Amino acid sequence: MKEIFWNSIAEYNAATWPWQAGFIVVAAVLTLVLWFRPRTWAKIAMKVYMVAVSLWIAFVYYMEFASSRDYSNVMTIFWCLMAAAWVYDLATHFSTFQKSGKYRPWGVVMLLLPLAYPAVSLLRGLGFPGMTTPMIPSAVALYMLGMLMAFNRKINFFAFILIVHWAVIAISKIDIFDLPEDALLAAACIPSMVIFFLRMLETIPADHRKPSDAVVKPLLFCVALIIAGCMFLA
Repeated sequence: MKEIFWNSIAEYNAATWPWQAGFIVVAAVLTLVLWFRPRTWAKIAMKVYMVAVSLWIAFVYYMEFASSRDYSNVMTIFWCLMAAAWVYDLATHFSTFQKSGKYRPWGVVMLLLPLAYPAVSLLRGLGFPGMTTPMIPSAVALYMLGMLMAFNRKINFFAFILIVHWAVIAISKIDIFDLPEDALLAAACIPSMVIFFLRMLETIPADHRKPSDAVVKPLLFCVALIIAGCMFLA
């Protein structure tokens, strides 16, 4: 099973590396535009990019190159749901992609973390094409999470929940497929989840919060502790 997994990644990288490079360049340009000179067209273009990259993972990565893996059809459906979450955002204009000063530094770190995937692979002695890249599913999910954290005035709730679910799935791959790189996404999700829900609490008057802070904050701590424990066991 592990051999099938890494062979599929090698085939994916060898066949699609120019496309992967194109996706990375587009993401970098749009991120820089939104950061330094935000424009309406860039916000729309970023959401279109999120839809496109989700469908790329669904149909190119999973349906084409990972079709020999177990549950590849389920993973395809998952990433189609991710695309649908961003289509919803396009239709409703919910995510504003406006920078938030309070949590912006953490968002910047997360936007750069997908680039650590190939770096970790190289440190482990892996070489191209049999290595992780910023265009494997977990790295793409991490980039999306970074965008939500760096530009978090209003956050796409559906995309965020799907990313957290994917992070939980990624924990299992750390041991099963010898993929320690996926610990990056799982680790990033712990503080991001706390930030997201605390941010939500800040927007709701104290007397209208149900459940109350006294319930939500310990619950967040417990969930974060469970995820951290699963990472340690993996």
